[in-house]
Amino acid sequence: MLADRSLGRAALRSATLAAVVLLVMVPVYVYVEPAWRTFVARLACAFVLGVALLQLRRSLLDRLADLGGSGIDAARGQREPEPAVPHHFRDLASDVRTAMRSHRYFDKVMWPRLEALTPDPLPRPAARPGRGPSLASLRRVIAAIEKRP
Repeated sequence: MLADRSLGRAALRSATLAAVVLLVMVPVYVYVEPAWRTFVARLACAFVLGVALLQLRRSLLDRLADLGGSGIDAARGQREPEPAVPHHFRDLASDVRTAMRSHRYFDKVMWPRLEALTPDPLPRPAARPGRGPSLASLRRVIAAIEKRP
């Protein structure tokens, strides 16, 4: 019920604003040259419409806040990983996902890190067009690193 009143108040404020803008703009409309009258009228309408839309947006946001959050918002808040997972592991998993999506990230960030793990040259994984290597290719590179003394 409170949200209906806020929508009514927004409509009343918008109508009042339209009346005030009309009273101010009529003399301006008459005073300006005929070539500028269309611009003045459109400017006044745009101003009233913009303020009315901002008020309507605020009223709708208040109405949604009164209804409470959705199940999706609640689930999004619970996505935090368990505290037992070290942050280094989460960062590494994020790096691997990014390297699989971006060929440039793989070449500039992930591949130099992998090469730094061993003094011997590593077999470079096959590149996919515009993307980084597949997870299977990365597994083979890691297995090659682990086999070396």
